[in-house]
Amino acid sequence: MTDLLTIKNLKKHFPVSAGIFGKQKGTVYAVDGVDLSIKKGETFGLVGESGCGKSTLARVVMRLAPPTAGSIMFEDVDISALPQRDLRNIRKKMQMIFQDPYASLNPRMTVGDIVGEALTIHKIANGSKKSETVLKLLDVVGLSKDSINRYPHEFSGGQRQRIGIARALGRRNLISHTFL
Repeated sequence: MTDLLTIKNLKKHFPVSAGIFGKQKGTVYAVDGVDLSIKKGETFGLVGESGCGKSTLARVVMRLAPPTAGSIMFEDVDISALPQRDLRNIRKKMQMIFQDPYASLNPRMTVGDIVGEALTIHKIANGSKKSETVLKLLDVVGLSKDSINRYPHEFSGGQRQRIGIARALGRRNLISHTFL
């Protein structure tokens, strides 16, 4: 089985500045020398205590934060230094479901807009096809069709997590491949 994701010696360090001139006084080694590989079709879990760097690692792998060092190979493409414009197609295939769903959901957008945004950005669906797909995604994650016009604050934490999952499934366009 081929590797889907291979990470070698991945590092993310943050400078710690202090004083009136912001001189660097130290470094936080949030991720320091991580190696791992995930095969296609494999389920992978990353566990650790709070503050150990799990979310930072995920953000760096998604290239939401630049790595300090190391390589990130996704489907045999080194995405460690890809320009932002080239990441859009890669991000269709990779999703991150945030630990705190409320922090990742725009409180000014309806659930329909949140889930449908990825469909528009990645040119997966628009118009009535987009609305139909959003309703199917909500159904897949166990949310009723009346959820489409509600806002994130109207949902429980678990329901917000489902909204994030629906958004990730839509971005990957899994609805057309898996659930229809």
